[in-house]
Amino acid sequence: MLISTTSYAQTISGSLSGKVVDTENRPVQYASVYVNEREINTYTTETGIFSLRQSQLGDEPVTLRISFVGKQTITKTIPKEAWNTPQIFVLQELSLTLENVNVSSERKKSDISNSAIIFDRQAIEQVQAYSLADILNNLPGKKMAAPDLQYRQNITLRSAVSGDPTQEANNSLGVAIYVDGFRQANDANMQTRNVGMRGLTGGAIINHKDPGTGNPAYDSPFGGLDIRNIPSDNIESIEVISGVASAKYGEITDGAIIIQRKAGETPYEFTMRMNGSSTNYSLSKGLNLGKKAGALNISMNYLNSIQDPRNSVKNYRRINGGLMWSVNMLSNLRNTLSLDYSYKKDNSKVDPDDNEQRATFSMDRRLSVTNRTSLSLQSPYLKNITLGMSFDKGYSNSYTQSQLNKAVEGVADKDTTGTYEGYYIPGNYLAIDHIIGEPYNFSANLSLDNNFNTGAVKHTVSLGGNFYVAGNSGQGVIADPKFPGANTDRTKSERPYNFDLQNNILNAGFYLQDKADYLLFNHLLTTNAGIRYDLQNGSASVQPRINLSYQLSKTWSLRAAYGLSAKAPGMSQRYPAPTYFDIPLLNVYNGNVNQSLYLVHTERVTHDNSKLKPSLSKQLELGASANYSFFTTSVYGYIKKNRDGFTSEKNFIQLVLPEYSYTPVEGGKPIYQATGNYKRYTGLTDNAITNNSQSDNYGIELFFSTKKIAAIQTSFNMNTSVGYSYYKNQGYEINEAGISFQEQGRKAWYGIFKASEFSQLDITTKISTDTHIPKLGFVVSVLADIYWKNRRNSLGRTGEPIAYLDKDGGYHAIEQFSPDNYDYGFLSPFSAKANSSQSPPFAYVNMSLRIAKEVKKKFRISVYAYNFLNLMPKYYNPIANSFTTYNNPVNVGGEIAFKF
Repeated sequence: MLISTTSYAQTISGSLSGKVVDTENRPVQYASVYVNEREINTYTTETGIFSLRQSQLGDEPVTLRISFVGKQTITKTIPKEAWNTPQIFVLQELSLTLENVNVSSERKKSDISNSAIIFDRQAIEQVQAYSLADILNNLPGKKMAAPDLQYRQNITLRSAVSGDPTQEANNSLGVAIYVDGFRQANDANMQTRNVGMRGLTGGAIINHKDPGTGNPAYDSPFGGLDIRNIPSDNIESIEVISGVASAKYGEITDGAIIIQRKAGETPYEFTMRMNGSSTNYSLSKGLNLGKKAGALNISMNYLNSIQDPRNSVKNYRRINGGLMWSVNMLSNLRNTLSLDYSYKKDNSKVDPDDNEQRATFSMDRRLSVTNRTSLSLQSPYLKNITLGMSFDKGYSNSYTQSQLNKAVEGVADKDTTGTYEGYYIPGNYLAIDHIIGEPYNFSANLSLDNNFNTGAVKHTVSLGGNFYVAGNSGQGVIADPKFPGANTDRTKSERPYNFDLQNNILNAGFYLQDKADYLLFNHLLTTNAGIRYDLQNGSASVQPRINLSYQLSKTWSLRAAYGLSAKAPGMSQRYPAPTYFDIPLLNVYNGNVNQSLYLVHTERVTHDNSKLKPSLSKQLELGASANYSFFTTSVYGYIKKNRDGFTSEKNFIQLVLPEYSYTPVEGGKPIYQATGNYKRYTGLTDNAITNNSQSDNYGIELFFSTKKIAAIQTSFNMNTSVGYSYYKNQGYEINEAGISFQEQGRKAWYGIFKASEFSQLDITTKISTDTHIPKLGFVVSVLADIYWKNRRNSLGRTGEPIAYLDKDGGYHAIEQFSPDNYDYGFLSPFSAKANSSQSPPFAYVNMSLRIAKEVKKKFRISVYAYNFLNLMPKYYNPIANSFTTYNNPVNVGGEIAFKF
């Protein structure tokens, strides 16, 4: 709503000024006023007034986007002849009673990317989300699912690699999550056991009682953030960037999630939601602190989820609280200070009926403080300066235990290479894996912005940089050799590993961005071009990025984007714990530990990952969009190539050690002595982290949505996603020959084979109908996910070795493999794997329902039903003699929200 008036202020020559009020004519202070063409952002004063000078705007009409938390956004183009006439903008309270309220996400061009997907507050509320994970399940290609709060959830974008832990970890690590302008980093997360023993993705604490879930890990040390820990209630908007982001954003290879939280004066808002044995409560309030003091936003959120309502053995609990103080310190100086606390605990307690006394928990708490200052200037060389700083400190505690009952065994406990006497422990003990971390992150961001014209070309230029430090001062891996863990290798065991002894991560980046608008053949061409320079883990990279948009007509436009990006390794990749090989040389046990001898050699293997490179991504995107009076549509195609991803590679280690003999001593410990002979020990495996992971990703995304059809008060939305990913490990696999071949004197002791490759094709369609009756404040949404194809292929490996290692570790290439070759022909069976394909033999659908009713704009009740038709397609595999069910049972939940 826009009303011309001169009642509140005098006309200011050469400026665009206005006043923002609510429906009761009260000024709205700190409302955001954004100029689309110039990417200028300002805020209203405590009296609701804003003013923009002509030197900031240029000479053409401008489009203002005026928004405020809990209000419906106004977008209005103001012609230059109307600039000297003050305007009044009336913001209506966001409500289901508004005629044009949007309850679904939108795909649109933004200042960050050509192909952004936006969730505004109403779309977020319609999801009835327990966490950010529930909202992002509505993205193209994602699977609709009932709320799952029992295990970690990472977000992946434009990648069809579900089911491969390494690729999922790399993709989610490359998705940056920004909250109010600050990246939420996971780089200092080191909650993993020994990588040398368990590989890249096998070291996180898991729930051994429930290994069949497919993703039982509680921590995410090598991937991105666990997004179920981010509540949805205090989020005002979410912008998902799966294409090429502007050069401003660093530490990103696979996309970005841009979250803006509520800021400014708001009523009390209380929300309660329930789903099975999960309950969630939130309370928030935005306080007006009076003249010149700004606004204070307070938010609290509590969630408790029990896995099985019949018992309370496994549960997940989350607590979040925050304060945000926003103030205009001067007419051109705005400051926002935030203080946030978060706590989560996954807890699997001892089942009274479990003789093994298995228990697992993972606890995290974090305190963060951020401050962002923005200064507007009238200089022809500089229009805005933004400085932001953020610091957070966390505490992570991961633990698992199980009772073991086995024979007496020898134990080694030295943390250096050498031969020594170990000792014996009873086989009946409580095995414990325990990790304590204290991660911390500091970041500083500076942005200098200006806009100007060069002839007929409008420029909006941004120059900036960022500095980032991450570290971990935790106690680390707490390992007592007297009680080795339940899943340790016979020749390997954990040793204490102090995180505080590792160096910090130091990364820095700089960028220059220019958004230029000009007419090409009388049609608007927008180029958003930038270049970024990053110094990550000592490795420098130059990352050009560009987003192009060409307006063919009032309805059609073409889009193109290209960009390079990089993500530095985190602390868990850079500083893996050493691997300790414990080789028994003599094991003389007679039932009395004081008269027994356990002679052992410990070999410490340390991997230097100081030169580990950042992972890289290169993406090309082409698209077109149309905006008609009745419908909008868009289609995007992309090619994304990821290189130098992180993976673990198995190595075999050989040791040649002296042989010993012993002399029994009656009533005492045997005496040992070297025989002068030596023995070769083989079959010792170790995992090292490398940059050998790569993937090629191709896809097409089609969107179609209609305006509301008045006769039935219903709008329709559809998106189809076709994604194909090809994954390859550029390293190799190594397998040891059998001992019989070694004893025969065959030359090949280790066969070297091509590493794993696979491809995956996903084709999905999401269809939704939103029936919105404003007079009743009523919305019904019916959603359908159609899974046309989900095929995973394990690609061709003939099983033929490409090389072999001899007993001394010498490398011998095999140009043409011959199974009749005496030296290496016997190696072929060791890694022979035929091509295999996994795919449902049919298409299937999942139907869900959401209903929301609002009463007098103060009370809202919502319900949803996942798979409300209880469609449970099954497939019987006669080869494996097993059934697969492709949907989960009906799941119903509800939500009640109050504003007062």
